[in-house]
Amino acid sequence: MNQRNTDTLIVATLDLNLNKATLVSLPRDLFYKRTKINSIYRRFGADVLKNTISEITGLAIDKYVMVDMYAFAELVNVLGGIDVELTEPLVDPTYRVRDENGKWSTLYYPAGVHHVNGVQALRIARARHYTPVFSRDMRQQQILKAVRNKLLSIGLTDINQLSRIIKLGFKYVETDISWLEAFSLYRSYQDVTINQAVLSTGNVLYATYTNLLATGLAEDQVDEDFDKGAWIVVPLDNDWKVVKKFIEEKIAE
Repeated sequence: MNQRNTDTLIVATLDLNLNKATLVSLPRDLFYKRTKINSIYRRFGADVLKNTISEITGLAIDKYVMVDMYAFAELVNVLGGIDVELTEPLVDPTYRVRDENGKWSTLYYPAGVHHVNGVQALRIARARHYTPVFSRDMRQQQILKAVRNKLLSIGLTDINQLSRIIKLGFKYVETDISWLEAFSLYRSYQDVTINQAVLSTGNVLYATYTNLLATGLAEDQVDEDFDKGAWIVVPLDNDWKVVKKFIEEKIAE
């Protein structure tokens, strides 16, 4: 969460019988009922966001977890860093970074496994220029998997580290999951298999602009000075059923 906008939205379904979890990323620019979904929480609160996500996905959203992005970085540091695997190089010349020695450069990570601290993990999660549009969503899921793996490596007898994590949760995490429920989930899903998917223009979405969508026009049908509005993504043929079907099929895999 960034400035009360939910720029990272991931729907998780858990199936204890199959010992499986499915993560589906919803793009922040997904446009539903004339609103980008990343602004719903800020404007209307968690309950409206849960209901909206339920309408979009066709899933009953039972619980939610909101994590401030800086708290996320602190969690990674408390864990002693995480190992993140990048399947392709991450390059963003517009993203200025400073290393531990105070030297400035631009964001660059070659493909491979990287051990990163909280700030570095946040950079990988947020970088979006000069990369495929929806690659950020998959990187965010990879980071979540890395956090999960590190959490599972902590023994229940490591009281000091567990205590720091719990205190961090009380301070920065907003959720309707009780700590007893969270602990039960932690115990029940330690060996769970994770399926990952991202709603994108590579499957069931297409990109357009708000004013083009409102007028039913394409880019090649308007003049150069036409105000196209904000960049958005919507379902193919503007049919939300294709989104529900895509998610249903991913859960069934």
